[in-house]
Amino acid sequence: MSDTLRDYELVIIAVPQLDDEGLAALNQRVAGWITAANGTVTETNVWGRRQLAYAISKQTEGIYIQCNFQLVPSASRELERNLQLDEQVIRHLVIRLDED
Repeated sequence: MSDTLRDYELVIIAVPQLDDEGLAALNQRVAGWITAANGTVTETNVWGRRQLAYAISKQTEGIYIQCNFQLVPSASRELERNLQLDEQVIRHLVIRLDED
């Protein structure tokens, strides 16, 4: 595998019970996982609380967070594992941005 950094985009749906401090802690935790794998976070946007199309884990709304980052491809699996284990994350999606 190559050791070149690739651009990724991450969207997280967090539990709606998080306050501003909890949301900041979640963002710090995710950024810590990325930087621990020698990646860099380029941008983080909090989209806010939104209604879900269907209930997920008995939650009908969630807080959406979008994060752009650069990471080595081999480290993305560990990031996804950490996101799956975090109880404050209802759903997440990591996609690699294409080079245009």
